[in-house]
Amino acid sequence: MNTPSTNTLEKLKIDWNAPDVLQQILGSIQLPLQSIMEASSETSSLSTTEIHRRQSAEIIFSNSKEIKILIEKVLTNIESKAIRISDTTTPILFKIYENNEHVQLLCRNHLDTNRISKSDRQWLYQFEQEVFQKSNSNQLNLTEISYQLAISERQLHRKIKHLLHLTPNKYIRILKLHKAKELLDNYTYDTLSEIAYAVGFSDTHYFSKIFNQQYKTTPKELLTIRR
Repeated sequence: MNTPSTNTLEKLKIDWNAPDVLQQILGSIQLPLQSIMEASSETSSLSTTEIHRRQSAEIIFSNSKEIKILIEKVLTNIESKAIRISDTTTPILFKIYENNEHVQLLCRNHLDTNRISKSDRQWLYQFEQEVFQKSNSNQLNLTEISYQLAISERQLHRKIKHLLHLTPNKYIRILKLHKAKELLDNYTYDTLSEIAYAVGFSDTHYFSKIFNQQYKTTPKELLTIRR
C-alpha cells in the first residue's frame, strides 16, 4: 500500500505560462489519483484489517486534498488569465518578436504577423509544441519533427524560411532561450547548469552567451538578482 503523500501540490512548480501547462496539470493529478484508486481498492477488500482501512482512508483524504488544491489553482489562474485558452494557436514567436530586438534582427525585420494565414499560424504553433515537448534534448531531430507535422524536412526548411525568415535551427534556439527565460522568471531551478540542461544545452558557457545575445543579460545575473 502506498503511504500518504508528503509532497503536496502546493510545493509543485507548475509553469502557468508554458505551452505544456495542461500536460503539467494532468501529470500532477495522475499520482494522487492513482493512490486514491489503489487505496479504495484495498479498502473494499473483505480481508482488509481495520488498521489498513484507516491507512487507506488517510491516503484517500490526503490525495483528494491535493487534487482539490490543484483545481483551485487552475481556477485562480484561469480567472487571472494566466492560462490563455483562447490564445493557444498563436505562435509564441510572434510575442517574442514584438518585444525583442535581437529576434527582430534575426528575422531581418521582415516578419509581418498580420499577413500570416490562420492555417500557417496553427502550423507554426504545432511546430513549437513539438520543440517544447523535446526542449530538454540537446539535439532536436528535425526529421522526426517533420514526420510529426506530416511534411518533408526540406519543405519544413522552406516553410519556416518563407514565413519567418529564419532557419529551423534559429527558430528552435529562440524558443529554447524563451523557455529558459520563463524558467528563470518562475524560479523553477536554482543553478545555471540546471536551467541550461532543462532546455537542452550541455555547454553552460555557450548557453549564457546566446542567452545574453537574445535578452541583453546573462542567466547568472538573473539568478543573482532573485536571491
